[in-house]
Amino acid sequence: MIDIADGITSIEVGPDEIPHLVENALVNSASQEHPPAFRHPTGARVTVEFARNTPIPPKSEVRLYYDIAENGGLRVIVGVPLLTHTTVRQGCRGLAYCYRLSHWIAATSVMWFIPAECAAARLA
Repeated sequence: MIDIADGITSIEVGPDEIPHLVENALVNSASQEHPPAFRHPTGARVTVEFARNTPIPPKSEVRLYYDIAENGGLRVIVGVPLLTHTTVRQGCRGLAYCYRLSHWIAATSVMWFIPAECAAARLA
């Protein structure tokens, strides 16, 4: 297992909605002929992209530490990252290997990302 705690280039939090591909176009699942039964949201998909100076061996698991709210609350993703591309860094020798790793966060813990002062302002 490879531990990674730096080199994060982006963090995205996506909705619980799962789009479907229909006739070569991306459409929302709600617009289908047979809409799915109502269900409560299950959470959000978090995708973290990171770069390294050395490649990760194929099919190797990593433990990626990230802090989405930048408040010291580390989260962990464990999985096999996807190599998205390589690039040359300006002023540095060699390549940068860019990876992506995603996981789901339960609906009950999504609010942990919002700083206390923002949550209080929303309630006021």
